[in-house]
Amino acid sequence: MKHTDDISTAVALLKQTLPEMNKRNIATTPENYAIWYEFVNDENFELTNAVNKLDKKQVAFTPEVLSSLYTEFIANAHESAVNQLSESVKEVIFDFLDKVAKEGHGLNEYAKTLSSFSSKVEGISDIADIKKLISHLLNETKKREDATQSMQSTLETMAIEMKKMRAEVSKLNSEATTDPLTKVNNRRAFDLEIENLVATSTKNSKLNCLLILNLDNFSVFNKKFGHTIGDKVLRFVATLIKNNIKGSDSVARFRDDQFCVLLPETNFEGALIVAENVRERLSKQTLSDSAEKIELGTVTASVGVAALIFGESAEDLIHKAERAMQNAKDSGRNKVIGDTSSIIRTEETTKTLI
Repeated sequence: MKHTDDISTAVALLKQTLPEMNKRNIATTPENYAIWYEFVNDENFELTNAVNKLDKKQVAFTPEVLSSLYTEFIANAHESAVNQLSESVKEVIFDFLDKVAKEGHGLNEYAKTLSSFSSKVEGISDIADIKKLISHLLNETKKREDATQSMQSTLETMAIEMKKMRAEVSKLNSEATTDPLTKVNNRRAFDLEIENLVATSTKNSKLNCLLILNLDNFSVFNKKFGHTIGDKVLRFVATLIKNNIKGSDSVARFRDDQFCVLLPETNFEGALIVAENVRERLSKQTLSDSAEKIELGTVTASVGVAALIFGESAEDLIHKAERAMQNAKDSGRNKVIGDTSSIIRTEETTKTLI
């Protein structure tokens, strides 16, 4: 799967992607978006051929068909790149080991030459024979010097190759854990982080909290202004959240118009403050689209806050935050509501018996 770093090209592809999806009545989920971005980019030839065949047969792009396309041509493409990188690492290592083995053999032969030279010197009385031995020793030493330089060159080449591979690993890892639209963590990265948070949480550790933010009436917004502008708003919201958290806090796109914020080592009261700050800053933004010259008004969000209590699972924490977020929506939207069980349990954990 190839990607372009040219911004103007990416924008042009974006403008082609959504119409292609709309004419096939395809929902703009992150996975579907990835498929059709690759399709219009026209560098994933296998995907392009597969889509063209489906279009020719007038096959409906059902969720099952789209899932199959994503698995075969997007997800597996990443796995193939990882496998190829793995083989490259093996090749470099085996080449180096072969050089080391040859160098070891060469050093062993050189040691034998020195030993032989030492024993022969003792029985020599003619200066010409000594010159001959010295000449032979110089030749052998020059061979060892050349071999050592070759080994040094091999080490330098290996270091350069490893740097390239490290950069490729970093790129692949970023692609695997980043939401392609908003450029924040994707659901896969969030799942890994929250599982790690739960696994490392101890009874005496500071509380860890989760925010789930849902944009209010965003489906109505999309119908009014279109998905292209809707996507711009999602990117804006992701950036706003990212700019209002700090340290080890992290934001991820959870579902279509939902974002999650993990707040490690943050107590419940502190998490409520963070949530209210994000909600307030968003609600005070009057948005407009400069390209289309359209006034969009304000976009608000309902936010649920929950604290991780020792012994709970990741699913427990997500469920509490989702329930609180739904309460915020049901009670009028554009507000922050904390999970009440988090409040009660938090108070219990601060009691000290004497």
